[in-house]
Amino acid sequence: MHRINVWQCLILAVACTASLSAADALSGGGLPPWRFEMTKDDVRSFAEFGPYESFSNGDLETHAGLYEGRKENVQFFFEDGKLARIGILLYEGDSLDAAADTWVKAYEMLDARYGDIDLPKMHFEGWPREKRLPVLLNAAARSRVEVFGRARMAPLKQPSDKFVYASFNKAVFHGATVYTVVVFLDPPKP
Repeated sequence: MHRINVWQCLILAVACTASLSAADALSGGGLPPWRFEMTKDDVRSFAEFGPYESFSNGDLETHAGLYEGRKENVQFFFEDGKLARIGILLYEGDSLDAAADTWVKAYEMLDARYGDIDLPKMHFEGWPREKRLPVLLNAAARSRVEVFGRARMAPLKQPSDKFVYASFNKAVFHGATVYTVVVFLDPPKP
């Protein structure tokens, strides 16, 4: 009988996780370990990322999903019983300051992963990427959200297995203003 020490177990676990993530990322898009077209039971089968909560319409969320190496609120949206969209809720609250700061962080994450980002209808459209200082991104997004209720951005070069974009929204519920910053993952556009 062979004995495996703790380090060997750790190395094996990391190797298995990396293999699983790479395989999942190549098959069906999504956010590993979740892939588009999964059923609700398939999504919930990854118990280590639970507990999962259900929205009134039957969609799911977990506060223990992983995105960019951090635990985040990950939401799962279904059409015809199949996973059709994943949302990573980076911010939800009443602070425009915190929401705008989170928007800048979302821009930096997307820019680092995918390269140039399209910022439609922002006041500095066309500026070179290196000139989009956080203070300008913050101010442009604030203005857009306060006036129009929403700002969006998306990588110019999309991955082949999903369409990635982010949304910064303002909504009023029962007289209270709520801001959200969400990165969405959809199946690839034809």
